[in-house]
Amino acid sequence: MTARLLTPSKITAWLSCEHALTLQHQLESGAIAPVAQPFGSFARLLANKGLEHEAACLAAYRAQGLSVLEIPDRKRSETFAEWVERVGDPFAEGHDVIYQLPFAHDGVRGVADFVLRVVDEETGQVSYEPVDAKLARSEAKPGHVLQLCFYAEAIEALTGTLPAQMHLWLGSGEFETIRTNDVMPYWRHLRSGSNSLMSEAETTPIPCDHCEICDFASVCEDRWRAEDAVHLVAGVRTVDLAPLEAAGIETVEALAEVSPGSELEGVDPDRLLRMASQAELQRAARTGPGEAPPPFRLIEPPDGLPGSLGYEQLPEPDDGDVFLDFEGHPFWRPSGGLFFLFGWLCRDDAGDGAGGAWTYHARWAHDLDEEGEQVGELIEYLAERRRRRPGMHVYHYNHTERSTLERLARQHGVGELLLDELVGTGAFVDLLAVIRDGMQVGVESYGLKHLEVLAGYQRGEDIGQGAGAVVAYDEFMADGDQASLDRIADYNADDVRATRALRDWLVEQRDDAHDWRDAELTPDELPEELEARVAALKAFGPDTDEHLLADVLGYWQREWSAHKVQRMSRLTGSANSVLEDPLVIGSMVWEAEIPRVHKGHGGAIDPAMRFSFPDQEIHPSINSRGRFMFEAPDGQTGYAGVDSLGSGVIDLAWNERCQELGVLPEAIVFNDWVAPKPKPEALDDFAARLIGPDTAGAPNPVSLALLRRELPRFVAGEGPADGRFTGDLDEMRRWAPHLDNSYVAVQGPPGTGKT
Repeated sequence: MTARLLTPSKITAWLSCEHALTLQHQLESGAIAPVAQPFGSFARLLANKGLEHEAACLAAYRAQGLSVLEIPDRKRSETFAEWVERVGDPFAEGHDVIYQLPFAHDGVRGVADFVLRVVDEETGQVSYEPVDAKLARSEAKPGHVLQLCFYAEAIEALTGTLPAQMHLWLGSGEFETIRTNDVMPYWRHLRSGSNSLMSEAETTPIPCDHCEICDFASVCEDRWRAEDAVHLVAGVRTVDLAPLEAAGIETVEALAEVSPGSELEGVDPDRLLRMASQAELQRAARTGPGEAPPPFRLIEPPDGLPGSLGYEQLPEPDDGDVFLDFEGHPFWRPSGGLFFLFGWLCRDDAGDGAGGAWTYHARWAHDLDEEGEQVGELIEYLAERRRRRPGMHVYHYNHTERSTLERLARQHGVGELLLDELVGTGAFVDLLAVIRDGMQVGVESYGLKHLEVLAGYQRGEDIGQGAGAVVAYDEFMADGDQASLDRIADYNADDVRATRALRDWLVEQRDDAHDWRDAELTPDELPEELEARVAALKAFGPDTDEHLLADVLGYWQREWSAHKVQRMSRLTGSANSVLEDPLVIGSMVWEAEIPRVHKGHGGAIDPAMRFSFPDQEIHPSINSRGRFMFEAPDGQTGYAGVDSLGSGVIDLAWNERCQELGVLPEAIVFNDWVAPKPKPEALDDFAARLIGPDTAGAPNPVSLALLRRELPRFVAGEGPADGRFTGDLDEMRRWAPHLDNSYVAVQGPPGTGKT
């Protein structure tokens, strides 16, 4: 039997999915036949983007004047070991950079993107450090670090010196450095258990994130379908599988047979009933007529009142309604993505002011400047349309369009205030939330393409999914062919038309038991004193400095209101949707009041309330120092900090405000708002002084200069030489103390001496 070889990528895959490594071993031993690899156009695109990033890194090293040794490619006829032997000692000639260096060490093999020659400035000792080029943009992933650990270990075996540092050249252009000794113990721990990685132990395929990139995805999919695996039921989570299987519920059929009132340890009874109902609908869809739409049922509110939770989120249709969808390229550049198409469907106004025909609009952006322009123009268009038609709404499917628009507005600094008002007053309507909280449908996925069949919508485009639009846009980037853009526009037009068809179908199912959601929601008002201050400043008229300050004055209040509305809306869905939200802890049950004492003086302080909750995904940022919000029956909001957080148990510090509300919440939502104090208070004080200097005192002259956008002023003879600024740090230190009630904006990367 041929000895098995480990690679860093195998170990990374094993960390994500043990079954993936089992299948790889079976393939290598001949126990299973080779798997046909479709390696579709999107996979090729990602591979090409990775190669482009790698080539850019190589070019950057050359541009620095470093000597680069490019290792020749492996010949088709030679083994990996023969390739390593042919390469020989790559360190002998003292090159600054070695590119594509193969390593075979201690039963593991791999190829390092780059190895850097490093000279200690004090001792003159030479060492080598591995660098990997990765498309990831924000931070190193565990698998990336483990690959570097192998390269570091192999370098030590060849040179006798363990690299002090390892590096990742991220797609963002950032160079992330990892101290080798900080992570090497974990790598060695994994290596010490390599026998388990190489064993024949039986493993079971379980859906996980690795499925999206796994070579064996089709193998597992075929097995799941043959076994009628229970996770094929929409809404069944990975954490549900263990308690379901422990009860012998391992198939869709078995889950569909669970009767109302059944109990299952580790699963909330209402959730079990919801999953069983979903399984029953999917079973009915399988046995129904081939062309018939899937069956569905409305979800009744838990208090027994008529209606549906989902329909409470649906406003009355209006001729001004807009249906919105975006297309983006996540790997437009290694450093960042681009939203290249903003598409929407609306009725264009006829000459008599009545609603005209439904028309599709496509707005393109081929670089970041155009992206910012399109975002600003879209927000202004939506705000103006809502001003003229207060009953209009912007419909989208899933939260992506709204959250993307908010992110892009912040990124480009356009339309933020207008968008805050649109969001805060409920202009955006997510139809996925309406459906998810309002009904169950006999489909495996609640994606738009699975649910549009309810409305009888039939697509006409030749792009099958969003990834296809990315590939088509990449083709346009390469050859400039307008036909690629036309195909994308047709696909996007289908999405917005399907969204409208689904909205209309939902309206058709509605009955008199459902009230329309208010056309405009009321966001939190500004405090009276602040409102009066804003009014006084705006009285100076448009295009004045005071009017600008008025717009800025309520900024943090508006930001907080928008944040609060979005977070509290996560608590309004069904118990099932709340459990699926990682920012919410749901199905909480009060257990006890826990006395607390001050850690310093030992006196009694506010107690903690202990709640238990079922197993559910919790966002990684939620910890023992987290803060939460919850809703009281009268519409007020409670705020509580975490005293302790464990598996299935949370203790909330029950402050005086929580005690006054007199409610023990069943669901709480994570509140990660960062209080902006003392900025709002300082700005409010400045506004008060600007309006009434006789009573509040004169405004700060530097703040006033900043508001008026005045040029920098210096004490006579102490400003920059010849009145021109340079980037010389010593020169800046010389003139900075001599600013005359003025300011200068200083920009530069961290560590360059700004402070």
